Amino acid sequence: MEETATRAARQRLIDEFVDETFAGVDPGTPGAGIGERMRRLPDFDAENPGRAAAWRELAGLVGDPAFRARVREMALAGAASTEEPPAYDGQAVITHAGQALAGGVAPGSAAAEEVLGRILPAGLPPGDRARLADQVELFSDRRVERYWTLFTVLAGDSPAPALVPAFEWFAAALRAHG
Repeated sequence: MEETATRAARQRLIDEFVDETFAGVDPGTPGAGIGERMRRLPDFDAENPGRAAAWRELAGLVGDPAFRARVREMALAGAASTEEPPAYDGQAVITHAGQALAGGVAPGSAAAEEVLGRILPAGLPPGDRARLADQVELFSDRRVERYWTLFTVLAGDSPAPALVPAFEWFAAALRAHG
C-alpha cells in the first residue's frame, strides 16, 4: 500500500488485520481488548518521511501471513487460558533480566539463578517455572513489539526501549533453571 494512501484505506488495512486475527475471540476476554487497541491507528501526516516509512513497515507487517498467524495464536491462547500462570512482576523482569542481558549473564549460569531469585517467588516448583516459561515465550514476540513501536512513531511519540529481549532472557533462564 502506498504511503500516500488515504486515512480510510490505511484504517481498512488495520481493521482487516484485527478482524482476521481476532475472529471468534470472545469480546469479554482480556485479549479482545488488545485487539481493539491494535485497531486504533493514529491519524498521522503521511507526507512526513519518518511516519511514511513507519506506515510502510506497519503495512508490510500486518500483510505478512506469518505475523498474522502469530498474533492469532496469541489471541486464541489468551482467550482460551483457564489456568493462571505463576505470578511474577513484569517490571522486575524488565529491570533484573534486562540488566542481566545487558551484562552478558548467560541464562543457564549460576548468576542467572540469582537474577531469577529477584523476580520469582521463593521456592517456585520446576513445573510452575516451565508453565511460566511457556507463557512468557508465547506472549513475547519482537514483531508484536515492533507493531506497537510503529504505532508510537505514527502518533509522533518517541518509542520506548525494546522490552521483549528481557522477557526472552527470562524465559530462557526459567527453562535452564527449571
